[in-house]
Amino acid sequence: MTSLINNVLNAMQQIIIEVVDSSAGTARIIEGESQWSNDLFPHSQHRKIFNIDDNFPFLQDFLIDAELVWTDTKNGKVRSGFWTEVIGDNQKVHLEAIAIKQEQHNLLVISNLSEEFIIRQNTMQSARDLVLHHDRLVETNEYLHTRLLAILNKPTEQNGILVALTKAIENTGFSVLIAESNFNTIITNTTALSLFEQDKPSDDKHTNPMAVIVQLLKNQVPEYERIISTKSSWDGELCWMSPPSTLKWLKVSLYPVLGELNEVKNWLVFANDISNTKHLVQVNEQLGLQDMLTELPNRIAFWQTLEKQVALNIPFYLLYVDINEFRRHNEFYGHDEGDKLLIELSVRLKNTMQASDFIARVGGDEFAIILNNINSQQACKHEVNKIFNAMKKDFETTKSGTFNICLSIGAASFPHDTLCVKELMKFVDLSAYNGKEVKANSLQFYSQSMQDASHQLIELENELRLAIKNNEFELFLQPIVDLERNKVVKAEALIRWNHSTKGMIFPDVFIPVAEKSGLIIMLGKWVIDRACQIAKEINGMGYELRISINLSPSQVFDINLFSDLHACVKHYNIDPGLLELEITEGVLVDDYSIIEQLLNKVRALGMSVSIDDFGTGYSSLAYLKKLPVDILKIDQSFIRDIVNDDNDKAIVKAIISMAHNLNLGVIAEGVETKEQLSFLHKNDCNAVQGYLFSKPAEFDKFIAYLKDEKNGIVQIH
Repeated sequence: MTSLINNVLNAMQQIIIEVVDSSAGTARIIEGESQWSNDLFPHSQHRKIFNIDDNFPFLQDFLIDAELVWTDTKNGKVRSGFWTEVIGDNQKVHLEAIAIKQEQHNLLVISNLSEEFIIRQNTMQSARDLVLHHDRLVETNEYLHTRLLAILNKPTEQNGILVALTKAIENTGFSVLIAESNFNTIITNTTALSLFEQDKPSDDKHTNPMAVIVQLLKNQVPEYERIISTKSSWDGELCWMSPPSTLKWLKVSLYPVLGELNEVKNWLVFANDISNTKHLVQVNEQLGLQDMLTELPNRIAFWQTLEKQVALNIPFYLLYVDINEFRRHNEFYGHDEGDKLLIELSVRLKNTMQASDFIARVGGDEFAIILNNINSQQACKHEVNKIFNAMKKDFETTKSGTFNICLSIGAASFPHDTLCVKELMKFVDLSAYNGKEVKANSLQFYSQSMQDASHQLIELENELRLAIKNNEFELFLQPIVDLERNKVVKAEALIRWNHSTKGMIFPDVFIPVAEKSGLIIMLGKWVIDRACQIAKEINGMGYELRISINLSPSQVFDINLFSDLHACVKHYNIDPGLLELEITEGVLVDDYSIIEQLLNKVRALGMSVSIDDFGTGYSSLAYLKKLPVDILKIDQSFIRDIVNDDNDKAIVKAIISMAHNLNLGVIAEGVETKEQLSFLHKNDCNAVQGYLFSKPAEFDKFIAYLKDEKNGIVQIH
């Protein structure tokens, strides 16, 4: 029997050592014998006792850990991990020891794992090489994306664009496809043709590379409809079965190219064959179902688990967790810090969950969570609040201290919302997307009304785009009265939409849609142009009047805003001092340096600047002291009850006093009664606007109002 055990141990490259005295480090080999063990322990032959001394520093240190096992009353074991010794002619052996207590015996099982070590090292090196290759592809991908957008957005002749695009993509190391808005291919590079096993571009709408990718997206990505309808970017993995039986894994990135009206002009698609990577991780089944960065289950593992959960027909809630503005975070801090954030977030999310729950990373900055043993929205909210509480602690960065993030979480219930796995994912994705407009942490439960509202918003956006093309908008003007001179000195320009079938639509309905869709930039250009035109006309009639223009947050951060303003003033040949720009108080805290630079430039041009809705935002008084602004507009919410509410009285008095101390003018909005007017006049408010003087009116009615004022017949509405 002893001979058989020895043969087995020798075949497994193992020896068994009994430690005679752990404190003295004396031991003897009791089973197993091979050349490497004889070279390693030359004094151990013939079962002789030898010392584990300074010649074996790693093993000597390990005896300290082993002692804890050997002195315990219960049987147990502890592993040493890999270490390396040099034997013979500088030959390296890679070893692992296991300290075992079995009854009264203190044993060391030492294994020579050199072959396994080499295999692991080769696998790890392959993984490293693939990760480095992936990082290089990401960098190239981002550079090419920027380069192609620049070419596509140039006002160049079509032939010139095609030549430039072809040159840009032909020598890249991955597949690049450029298509029209309907996914009809314009250009496919040689690498893409090779990836999809085609010798030349094909007109076949079913087999050309773009058609294949679109079909894969439709079949494998539940978010496909939302991505297309909202003109979003996407990247992820797709599985393609090439006829007759070749399977390829593709890493695909999809980017929209948007026009001035936020319509999709083109689609950019980048694709890479990652089949080798998939093969590498599939060698280890665990790796095949694990996200390499966060070590959470990956998208494949998530789908398997979700399908099993649905098959069991046990109620649960599904959460879809998305990091707000993660792309902006990556651009600002860098991809390494972005990866660090994802790892830390995954740990925090996991720590909030019950043992019965399941979490996976299903996309770049997206996580999916299955909450079991939850049967109500209230219980689901309780679990999500744990997640939000975990976000309160600052995240750390090596570059600039700490930062915070916000999450958009979509939730759907099985089986209440749907019995279909794919629909569950579609619903939570839509819910999370709807929550993104809230800049704080948000939880949105799926509902049919949400889906209906989403379709209505898409319809409204399309109508809005058409309205811009058809010039269906009009600027109404509301007078601003100087109290000292008792005269109209300004007019606020307020946009209205004359819908062809729905009639007059007010800005609170369509401006949020314009903001969310990006159409606000084009709409803002129209407002600036029309305001300049009105300023020229009114002052040409002999009225000294400024036109006040509201700027949306998106406009303020548009790099073309100042050049558009300057060009418009020049085009209409008007004094820039005839324009006043209104920005909301909340914009001041978004990016101080950008705001300061913009306001300095417009003030240098001669325009004035006012802070709208003052008192409702989050601006610091330090900003008012430093920023080049001229006027504060007190929000109408403070004016409404100013006659009866002592708090509103105190607030308005304080704002007026502070503004004057800072050499700023003050305008009160929403003045509707003579009592409100009397209070403001008594407390030295500079100017007022509101229904007491006039509602916002069309251009002709506003001119009539100015004539009545000039003739002393001002109408109070």
